[in-house]
Amino acid sequence: MSLRPSLLSLRITAAVQSILMLAQVALAGGFLGGHFDMLALHGTLGRVITVVALLMAVAAFFVRRSGGPKSILPASIVIVVALVGQIALGLARSVALHVVLGVVLACALAVLAQRVLTTPLPARTPAVPARDEAVQPEPVK
Repeated sequence: MSLRPSLLSLRITAAVQSILMLAQVALAGGFLGGHFDMLALHGTLGRVITVVALLMAVAAFFVRRSGGPKSILPASIVIVVALVGQIALGLARSVALHVVLGVVLACALAVLAQRVLTTPLPARTPAVPARDEAVQPEPVK
């Protein structure tokens, strides 16, 4: 896979990840505000976010392999590991640590998404050379 499609897939996963994280924060706020039915949705969405983060790490691997920015892959892997820890803290009902790590994760994802979305896309390569650029056969002498 070349850099352009890899970077596009990374951009899509980063944008989806950001939107899901915003929804996750809203669900957490609703739960802490007394809407206790939001806790089940919060847990389910946390697992979905972790799967999307794993997909983002795979996309970051292909970006790095294609010659893109090298710093995105380690950051993506750290986020996946932190999200697994976040799920463990939530299941253990360790609310104080869960909230602190959630804030750190939301900030880290915002920074990573900004980095990914502002990385310039390489120019599109034409599938078929233009008529002017096509190789012309040499005249026979």
